[in-house]
Amino acid sequence: MKLKKINGTHLYHAFLSGARQIIKQKSELNRINVFPVADGDTGSNMAAMMQRIITDAEISPHLGIVLESISAAAIAGSRGNSGIIFSEYLNGIYESLKEEQEATVQRFHAAVLNGIKKAYEAILNPVEGTILTVFRKAFEVRTTIDDFFLYFATIKAQSLVALTETTEELAILKLNHVVDAGAQGLTAFIDGVNYYFVNGIEMNGVEIEEEEETVHSQGVHEEQLTERYCTEALLINVKITPQEMKALLAPAGSSLVVSGRSEKMRIHIHTNNPELVFIKLREQGEIIEQKVDDMLRQNQAMQSDHPRVAIVTDTIADIPQALLDQYQIHLIPMYLIVDDVSYLDKLTITTNTFYKMLDHSKTFSSSQPDKLTIERNLSFLLEHYDDVIVITVASRLSGTYNAMIQFAKNHQKIHVVDSKQNSGAQGLVVLKAAELAWQDKSAAEIIDFINDFSKQTKIYVSVKTLKYMVKLGRVSKVVGLIGKIVNLKPVIGLSSDGAGIIRAKSFSLTGNIRQIMKLLKAAPVENYAIVHSLALKRAEKFAKKVEALTGKKPQYIELISPIVAMNAGIGAIAIAVTFTKEVA
Repeated sequence: MKLKKINGTHLYHAFLSGARQIIKQKSELNRINVFPVADGDTGSNMAAMMQRIITDAEISPHLGIVLESISAAAIAGSRGNSGIIFSEYLNGIYESLKEEQEATVQRFHAAVLNGIKKAYEAILNPVEGTILTVFRKAFEVRTTIDDFFLYFATIKAQSLVALTETTEELAILKLNHVVDAGAQGLTAFIDGVNYYFVNGIEMNGVEIEEEEETVHSQGVHEEQLTERYCTEALLINVKITPQEMKALLAPAGSSLVVSGRSEKMRIHIHTNNPELVFIKLREQGEIIEQKVDDMLRQNQAMQSDHPRVAIVTDTIADIPQALLDQYQIHLIPMYLIVDDVSYLDKLTITTNTFYKMLDHSKTFSSSQPDKLTIERNLSFLLEHYDDVIVITVASRLSGTYNAMIQFAKNHQKIHVVDSKQNSGAQGLVVLKAAELAWQDKSAAEIIDFINDFSKQTKIYVSVKTLKYMVKLGRVSKVVGLIGKIVNLKPVIGLSSDGAGIIRAKSFSLTGNIRQIMKLLKAAPVENYAIVHSLALKRAEKFAKKVEALTGKKPQYIELISPIVAMNAGIGAIAIAVTFTKEVA
């Protein structure tokens, strides 16, 4: 018996079977995650995307319809490098088959090859020995195969071989005696897909029931802007009814809409405190999706009295809200993932709320903005500005720069700049760009200036404890233990290319500050800002010392973002300083 064609129904069940197999292996994928950073979140990231596919995929006999829903869900739900690669792969398959009712093996395989091509193109510097390699090797099959049973069995066998070979292809994997986590996730997905074709049911024998969804909603009307943030969430397994959800959230804002039921519920509200809304939602169900739009900034963009160039940054840049508003700087949020729930940095989670979660949360990590969020935000700005400059956190610290580049390469008016900085130092670079934009400088003039300006800007971080860096894998447990024993208080900084380095060492906080003061004497100080992690008094005391040395007050003192706080830990302070010339 052969299966020479597949339709949408086949693909729907096969892909959901694969998705469930990845979710089943989430913990193991986290455990073996050592590349590109040993932050233990590949499984959580891939599982989150697969859950989005399970939640949003539509069943239909039409192949193109099913692929459209799966691709859209994957793009919206993608997190981390492997997740984004995977979503681009699915998008490539959809692009090839969107008009097709069904497909032969040859037609489907051609679409898969297009997906692999798209996946490679999505990465600035593709690395072999990763999920990309398994994509490429697993699907090297004979073009004469005309049976889907044989096709997927062959791919499964080849994926297992390719997976084992990743250990030898990437030095860090060989050193740790593991395979690539993203590649193993892909192999699990292929295994789940093959399981469906072999057994005729999805992995774990999950039965699919089509149900009619009862929708409860209330209209959204235009209103005066009394609340700043248009906030949305998608929840599953909700503990309360829509009516109870309305009563719970009504005090938090206006224009409240609650639709759906306990299995799946969508929330819409205008509020000034999105983080408080999500504290409540966290207790009532599993948060699957979040979206927060700054309606004030959107309104400003649509007015005519703004610069020709929009300045955009990610939420790693620590800048006071008053200055963000003064210069109309646009923020694209990073993701902070706590116990597998993705929060929007600085929006649906703040530093204060994050630290309240920290001690009783099992896992936490961060991720770059997803493709859909980037596209939605930047496409909007292109409609209202001549040019858009995106200044990202150092590319050595995050995939955000690459994610922005992938969108910008198809839009000449979007310019992406690697700040090679983070936190307050990134904030100083962004503020300088915004000042130039308001002086009516062109995009080219602004970029030329801030590239030099960034070289003159440094950040020196006084870390009070290594506990959080050890927990996140930023430093080894051995280093953390030694640091605890000898009371090591390092001064952390960034190299010229944006990589984290130890600038100085001390064995007390007082000595730590003395080391920073020495570093500040490298050249005359043009400007500086101080940021802190729930250590305002310590930051203010430090600011007085710097003012005595430089004769200048800080441009600002600001609480660091939740993601920076996750790494630095409670009690950390830092100075971001721009010298009058480039210093080492």
